[in-house]
Order: sequence, then C-alpha cells, then structure tokens
Amino acid sequence: MAQTSLTKYLTTIPIFSSAVVRQRTTILGECKICRASARYSYYGAIVCHSCKMFFKRNAENKQVILKCHFDNKCDINMNNRHTCASCRLRKCFMNGMRSEMIRSSRCKKNKRNKKRKLFIDSIPLMSTTSVTLNKTCQLDQIPTLNLLKFDQSILSIDQWNLLSNLLNCFDENNGYEYVEDFLEKQNRLPLKLRFKYSSVNYFFILMMSKVQRVFEKNRDSLLLSQHDRTILLENTIEYTATIGGMFLLRQARLFDDVTFVKSAEIIFQPSAMVFIKRVIGQFDSDDTFIKLVLTILAFSTINYTVYRKNTQTNLTNIKAILSIQNLYTDLTWRYLLYKYGHHEAVIHFSNLLKCLFSVNGVIVEAYESQQFIDIIDFVFQEIKQKLI
Repeated sequence: MAQTSLTKYLTTIPIFSSAVVRQRTTILGECKICRASARYSYYGAIVCHSCKMFFKRNAENKQVILKCHFDNKCDINMNNRHTCASCRLRKCFMNGMRSEMIRSSRCKKNKRNKKRKLFIDSIPLMSTTSVTLNKTCQLDQIPTLNLLKFDQSILSIDQWNLLSNLLNCFDENNGYEYVEDFLEKQNRLPLKLRFKYSSVNYFFILMMSKVQRVFEKNRDSLLLSQHDRTILLENTIEYTATIGGMFLLRQARLFDDVTFVKSAEIIFQPSAMVFIKRVIGQFDSDDTFIKLVLTILAFSTINYTVYRKNTQTNLTNIKAILSIQNLYTDLTWRYLLYKYGHHEAVIHFSNLLKCLFSVNGVIVEAYESQQFIDIIDFVFQEIKQKLI
C-alpha cells in the first residue's frame, strides 16, 4: 500500500472558499464521475465542468424520474457519460455531491439581489427614511445563532469550509475505489470462483485499513502528537473500522450477493452477520451525517475497547482533543438543523443512538470469531507503524 508523507499531505490540503465549494488552488486530477480531467471541487466532490453542470441541472428535479434501461449497472466514463443520466446522477451522489449546496448558493444570490434592490429603491428617500432603512437592513441580516429555526445560514463560512474539507478527505481516502476495483475483478471471474473465502477475507482486511486512512489524513488529527493519535486509534478502532466498513458495504450493495454473504459468515459468524445487516438497514440515508458521526467517534476520548487488553488512556493534550470533539459535534448539529430543521434533527440523532446500540451487538458477536480479532489487530498495527 502506497504511503503518503505528512509533509506532502500538508502541502496538498484543499481549501474551499464558500458554500459553492470551489477550490482556490488547482488540483490536477480526474473527475470522480466520468474520469475526465478535473481541477476543482464542486458541490462536495472533485468533478469536471460537464458533470458539475449535469448535477446542477438534475440533482433536485430529476432525481426521482430518471430511469436506467440497463439494470442500473452502467459504467460511466468520459465517452458514454451522456448515455444514461440515471446512473450518472446516482454516481454523483455516491461520490459525495450534495444538492443542498446548490440551494445554498442560490439562496445567497437571491438574498444579495433582494438587498441590492431594497437599497436602490430607497435612495430617493434616504434623507427622510434613514432610520426605517436601518431597521429593514437589520431584519434582513442572517440570524447565525438561531439554532431552533430552519435557516439556510446556520452554518458559517468557516463551518462550510470545514465540512467541505472533511467530505473531500472521505472521498479521497475512504477506500471506495478499492471496493469498486474488487467488485470489478470478481465480476470478471466465472461464477464458481467469485467471492471465495480467501479473497473476501483479504478484502475485509484492506477495506477496513483504508477506512482508517480517513482519520489518519484528517487535518485536525495531524495537529495532535503521535502519542495521542496512537491512543485515539487504539481506543476507537473497533467502532470506526466496523462502522466505516459497513458504510462502504452499503454503498457497494455487497450484501445483495449471496455468495459474498456466505464467505463473510465464515469470517464474522452467522450471528454477527444478522447484526451487520440490521445496522446497515438502520444507517441514516444521509451519507454526510454518517461521515460526521464517524469523525466524532474517531476523536472520542472514551475507551471503546472492551476485548483487547492493555490499552492506554493517558492522553497528553486532552484539552485539544475535547476542542476538536466540540468542533465536529457542533458542526454535525448545525448541519442537521440546516438540512432538516429542529424536529427532524432530533429524530436523526435518536435513530443514531439506536444504530450505535446495534453496532455494539455486531462487535460482541464478531469477537466470537478469531478472524475479526486478527483483522482489527492487523489494521491497528499497520496504522500505528505509519504514525511512527
């Protein structure tokens, strides 16, 4: 597995300027949707201009009505991206593009136009209505601290930047490309040779290792000492690797394949697979919310490790870690308020708690299998060596 140095990473951290999420610096890469040349991040993912405009046109109005005529299995690339709009749009959402970011940019534009018109209309009466105009402008200001009201501006520009950088870090490092490559290679094999135990076992090892790279590359994690990063990793890896792995399995729909499930049952025990399917069914439909929750767990100072012995808890800079926890917890709550409003935000958090209880069941059952213990230990040792 290729390793990227800390220095190289720090010089390539993307910076986002506003809710439009366009990078100020150029990144030479390829579009996440069609693999054409891409230089900027739009609406949550690095994509080309063509896919940006396609998503802007179709994300809100045509998400439901678009249909695929090829069983939703179109391989979108630069040459055929105009063939199936349904699969292209679905791939946009799978790679982190979010329609709410289109709405936020439109909202700001409309608000600016409204304020400009109000100012122009009031110029002839400026001398006699200055007090009234000041009151009008005050009412038109954005109430950034009103957390009990659905408002487009609950998140500040800094929080939008933080959210965008976080999602970009997930998109670049969460291992989904590896999952896609694994599926492609397996589908090339004859039916009798697909998803054999050895290949599935190796798949879980690499997939869960790649999930942890998200937290290894997190910019706030890089500010902590090697000692504290190692302790956080050891204390949270069972949850972050397990939830992150199940999140990728849901995205790839691997549990729809009976052969894959049978091989997975050998690794995790049939009873654990029942819990895994239950958790995947309980996962929030909002991928951004799941990514935020995973980040909060990764910085948790609670020792989640129950079955592995001799874990450390003596963090050297716990104040900095608590500050990072508060940062992402506040961001998560504001994001839910921004997207769903107060009542629905509470429901999402309530469902999250139920899901985490089910994750406990997964880990308890999975620890009956030595293979799961070996996978967790392997992932921990590999990431620990990178930190060193």
